[in-house]
Amino acid sequence: MKNILHVIETCGPGGAETVFLELAKGLDRRRWHSIVAVPGRGWVYDNLVANGFEPILTPLHGAFDLRYLAGLCQAVRKHQIDLIQTHLFSAAVYGGLAGRLCGVPVISTLHGRPDLFGSAIYRAAKFGIMRRAVTTLVFVSESLRQFFLSTGHLNRDRTAVIADGIDASAFAPRRDTSLRRELGIGETEVLVGAVGNVRPAKSYDVLLRAAAVLRQSPAYRFVVVGEAEGALPQELLALRDQLGLGSTVTFTGFRNHVHHVMNNFDLYVSTSSSEGFSLSVVQAMACGVPVVATKSGGPQEIITHDVDGLLVDLNSPEQVAAAVHRLVTEPATRRRLIEAARKTVEARFTIQRMVNSYEHLYDQSVRATRVVRAKEEALREA
Repeated sequence: MKNILHVIETCGPGGAETVFLELAKGLDRRRWHSIVAVPGRGWVYDNLVANGFEPILTPLHGAFDLRYLAGLCQAVRKHQIDLIQTHLFSAAVYGGLAGRLCGVPVISTLHGRPDLFGSAIYRAAKFGIMRRAVTTLVFVSESLRQFFLSTGHLNRDRTAVIADGIDASAFAPRRDTSLRRELGIGETEVLVGAVGNVRPAKSYDVLLRAAAVLRQSPAYRFVVVGEAEGALPQELLALRDQLGLGSTVTFTGFRNHVHHVMNNFDLYVSTSSSEGFSLSVVQAMACGVPVVATKSGGPQEIITHDVDGLLVDLNSPEQVAAAVHRLVTEPATRRRLIEAARKTVEARFTIQRMVNSYEHLYDQSVRATRVVRAKEEALREA
């Protein structure tokens, strides 16, 4: 059995955090023993504990935290780690350094385009560490890999693409009305939903403007479910009121049990300007909720337009509104997309498929490391 240290740099809910959790608990326990390190308590920590893990707390402070790096190295040595699996950009840098210092392979998964602060030299140094110290960089979509390769900082030969997966037995078509009842949304009203933390890349302003286009028909209601912090939520609420959508669009904040939330929706909309993948799009498809998504990267690798969903251009409220209206007024199209979408998820985006791909990569990395060590020992003995 091999010991794997799973590392992530965030504590709150999100797509990368969900994949971190599902991968750690989904590996074949006859072959892999998962140990988890998180920077603090919160949604990730609580879910790990609920699933039987004892998380290692590794606080992360500042632009370059040597104590954090030391904590990772200590965990690697104490638990005799055979491989490090990191998620997100900073964790890849620190995990790569820890792997190099401790002599273990590192798999780092990047889930989206990071906000890279600091000077160009500082950014280049981070990329340089990943290029030299990370065994394989995994991207959740080909479009995300191409974005990173276009920086010129990475070696394609040390990259791979593994799509995220979901539990298709949990995310299944099971009509739920709990959210509708809570918000006072009638059964005859069309509930259009979006799930994702309120961040600039989600472009919820586009969703609001699409709702304004559709307000001629009072049967539409819109709900955004996701964690909201900072100034952006207030800006969106101000725009909502400016557009006269106060009774039409609701921001609920974060909600657990996303599969229940999804099954309240009649339609799902993703208006993002950039998506590394889009776990919520796959979740909606699995729940039998027809999807409209912008061509923001990941969705084009999930959805085939007019086969299992509808794709629209970026920053086009009019196209979003037209696609939503089409799905409402064309029930045959809606049924066709729903049926095809569920088949797409079952064929391509299950947790088991994702886990199998990671396990194959782990086997390759551990074997390669073993070969290198054997050669080094032979040289020393010679």
